[in-house]
Amino acid sequence: MPSKLTTYASLIIKYEQELKNIEKNLSDDGKRLIVLTESLAGELRSIADEVLAQITQDIEKNTNDKISELTKKYAEEREKELSKINQMGQKNLEKASQFVLEKVEEVFK
Repeated sequence: MPSKLTTYASLIIKYEQELKNIEKNLSDDGKRLIVLTESLAGELRSIADEVLAQITQDIEKNTNDKISELTKKYAEEREKELSKINQMGQKNLEKASQFVLEKVEEVFK
């Protein structure tokens, strides 16, 4: 009987030690999971920042391209209108010159 009692006691002690080892391993695994999770969150944040920066850059480029396009279009339209006004001014100047010449001719006749 004493040997059975000693065997039981040693088995109980061994069982408790194994439980403590399992608890320690669980704790260590939990710590590693937390560190890994923090690392992955950092990587995800970094990737998200890169994607956001790229999207912002693309939006700015598209906006600047559109502004340049509209500015060029406006300048072209402005030049066309100025050309039309210049042509009309030339025609009016020619008419005015012709009118003055006719009046001068009338005076000298």
